[in-house]
Amino acid sequence: MKVIIHDEYLGILAEQTALTGKQKYPAEVIIKFKMRINQISQASNTQDLRAIKSLHFEKLKEARYKDKYSIRLNKAYRLIFAIGKDEQTLEIVIIEEINNHYG
Repeated sequence: MKVIIHDEYLGILAEQTALTGKQKYPAEVIIKFKMRINQISQASNTQDLRAIKSLHFEKLKEARYKDKYSIRLNKAYRLIFAIGKDEQTLEIVIIEEINNHYG
């Protein structure tokens, strides 16, 4: 699947190969974020992601997250995204934010 990252900071984070300086998120979350981006890009469609139970793929119910989904990065953090389609009806995952689920 194609991955589009809307958040500028997350876009830079996804491109970085090494962590330098003070980061906005814990190192464990950043490593998991990069792993999830890789998993999403290698998946054929969202059904492939739903099949991986450890991701806890879910549609969000909160009003501010209308038409948004999440997968877990760790027990506290989740990756929020929307699902779109391009002109060839391929699914596109549009990364919105990393959210501290309990914070």
